[in-house]
Amino acid sequence: TVNSSLTTMRRLKDTSRHIFVIASLCIVPRAVAGPPLATEDPGILDPGQWELIAATSVSAFGSGDIYELPILDVALGVIQDHLQLTATYRYVTADPDDGGSRSNFGNPEFGLKWRFLHTERLQIAFAPLLTFGISRPLAEVGIGDDTNVLQLPLAVEYQLNERWRFNGAFSYLGVESGPDGWGYSGALAYSLNGRWDLLAEIAGASDEDFDEQILDLRVGFDVALTENFHLLLAMATGVEAPDRVEELHYDLFFGLQFFL
Repeated sequence: TVNSSLTTMRRLKDTSRHIFVIASLCIVPRAVAGPPLATEDPGILDPGQWELIAATSVSAFGSGDIYELPILDVALGVIQDHLQLTATYRYVTADPDDGGSRSNFGNPEFGLKWRFLHTERLQIAFAPLLTFGISRPLAEVGIGDDTNVLQLPLAVEYQLNERWRFNGAFSYLGVESGPDGWGYSGALAYSLNGRWDLLAEIAGASDEDFDEQILDLRVGFDVALTENFHLLLAMATGVEAPDRVEELHYDLFFGLQFFL
C-alpha cells in the first residue's frame, strides 16, 4: 500500500513579494514520490495505519542558510483506498549571510488526500494542503511566511514497467496576503532491487503569469531497511531563480520513516 505525506519546507520566494512555496514531500513504500522528493504522490495508507517521518534538512541559498531540525510529519489512513489526513511541523533556524541567526517553530501544515482513481498502473489523487502563517517578526528573520497558503495539487502516478515509475504533480497556490502562483514537478524512480529505489526529480514554482520561476533538480534514495522502516536521503541544487537571493546552492535531506 502506498501512502503519503511529508513536507520538507522549501522556500521558493518571489523577489517582489517574499512568498515561499511549500514543496510537498510525500513518502511511499517502494514508490517514487515523497520524501526525499518534493512531488506529491497519490498513495493512501490503510485505514487506521499511521506513518511517522522524523527528518532534518540543510538548505543554502544566495541570501543565507536554513536548517530544519526536527521536521515531524504524521499521516493517518481514514477511509479504505480513498482518504488520509496529514500534519507537519518543524523547528527552523535561519542563518542569513549578514548575521543574526534566529530559531523558532515554522509554519504548521495540515492536509488531506483523496485518491479518486486507482488501477493496476495508474493512480490519481487530489491533495489540498493548508499552511498557516506565523508572526511577522519571525517571518522577517526567515523562519517562515506570515500569510496562509492553500495548495491544491493534483497528483498522478504511472507504473511504466516492473522497475520504472513516473510521478507528476501540478498545484494551484492560493496566497491569502499576496499574488497567487503555481507549483509543478515530475519524478522518476528506478527500483535497483527489493530494497533500494533510485529517485530523480525536477520541481518548480512560478507566479500566476509564469513570468518568473524557480526550478530545482533533486536526486535521492529510498532504502527499505525493513517492511515498516525506511531510510530517506536526497540532495538538490537550483537550476533557475529570479536572482541571487532566491538561488539554491544546495539542499540536503535525511529522514527516517516508520509505519505503525
